[in-house]
Amino acid sequence: MNDMYNIFRRAGSQTWSVRFHVPRARRSDVGKAFVTKTGHKAEVVKTLGTSDRKEAMGRRYKALEDIRKEIDVRLQEIGLPPLHGDWQPDWAFPWAEDEQTIAEALEARKELAKASTREDQTEEVYTEDRNGLPHRTTIRTSERDRKTSDSDRKPIKACYQCFS
Repeated sequence: MNDMYNIFRRAGSQTWSVRFHVPRARRSDVGKAFVTKTGHKAEVVKTLGTSDRKEAMGRRYKALEDIRKEIDVRLQEIGLPPLHGDWQPDWAFPWAEDEQTIAEALEARKELAKASTREDQTEEVYTEDRNGLPHRTTIRTSERDRKTSDSDRKPIKACYQCFS
């Protein structure tokens, strides 16, 4: 984790501050709770009251927790769920559904296995590299792969004579 995460100094100030980033899905709720003009609040900033970086690092966690608690209290005052606790974003799924998720993943894995049972055919051939020297290469010989193979390598007709 970055050592300077969430703390900063404002331009022209010697005092360190902490920044709490509001989750994107809850920014409008927090904006309503803080009665902002736009009804949207992306971050909450609080001064740490010190110009010493080490002291600021020590105060950071308590300041972030105080901000979280203040946001939760304000949200609950207007009847909204707190940021931390039972609230989950719409996209999150409960961990109680682990078995169903695993079953769905296994079913998808079976479908992928059924999709292609054909193995690509390969063949070892000798080709010339850019310097004209013989080079042994494994090429795919399926019809699809031959259409997209390297065109800069040319098969050598009498390659076995070179290495006999």
